[in-house]
Amino acid sequence: MNLRRARFLLTSFGIVASALVSIESAAHAAEPMTAVDCNTAYESSLKLHDLHKLRAERSQLLRCAVADCREDIRRVCGSGLEKVDTGIPTIVFAAKDASGADLSAVKVTMDGEVLAERLEGSALSIDPGEHTFTFETAGQPPVTKKLVMQESQKDRREVITFGTATTATTGAPTTTGGLPSTPPPGMEESQGMGTQKILAIVAGGIGVVGLGLGTVFGVMANSQKNAAQSACPNNPCATQDGVSKWSDAGSTGNISTIGFIVGGVGVAGAAVLWFTAPSSSSAQVGVGPGLLQVKGTW
Repeated sequence: MNLRRARFLLTSFGIVASALVSIESAAHAAEPMTAVDCNTAYESSLKLHDLHKLRAERSQLLRCAVADCREDIRRVCGSGLEKVDTGIPTIVFAAKDASGADLSAVKVTMDGEVLAERLEGSALSIDPGEHTFTFETAGQPPVTKKLVMQESQKDRREVITFGTATTATTGAPTTTGGLPSTPPPGMEESQGMGTQKILAIVAGGIGVVGLGLGTVFGVMANSQKNAAQSACPNNPCATQDGVSKWSDAGSTGNISTIGFIVGGVGVAGAAVLWFTAPSSSSAQVGVGPGLLQVKGTW
């Protein structure tokens, strides 16, 4: 019985001692603010406000807004608290990996100060101005981002992406500008002509058309000349009908001459362009299902 009583007494004494230590620690932690402390906290808040360090200003205002301070100091600090709470900007960070999955185990550092050990989806208080944020997560290089926070800006949202997205290869041809860089299976590709040879073909076509028109109008002019000679064999012609027929024959003959000139120039130019075309110029035309592709060097 004596042993049990001794143990009970020792246990009770330990509990009482622990309680006394806790009470003493709490008393020290909540030491009353003196008049000097209140004034110092208020003056510090003013200086911090000028430096736009709103978070530190808020901490000082909390100190001088307690009941221990004079009523006038307490009232001014309390009013300042409302204003600074409105002015402190907040930001919400979201982090994702290269696949787009959310990440929460991300450490956030702002201007060298640890702002958060992990992301919880809640808003973080930031001083206004430009800040450099560093985001770190396991297995990925850090991401650094500069942001300018505006005063009173609330719940700004920023998404941070770690890693580089990779594109899975499925054997499909690589595309550039909407066209495959290599023709798909079954696509026919042929060595084409250079630009100069294409121009030669165009010029040749114009020449052929000119020669054809010259020939057609030449036949017409010859027929009209025969009719004019029948109507008016003498020159000058004595009848109006004969004069008109000779005029029509002359106009048609002129058109025929122009057609032959254009045709001759076109054919000659085509020949020059074709035979002087550089062999290095090439074009390739690819034809496949639902696709026409032209590429080459000019």
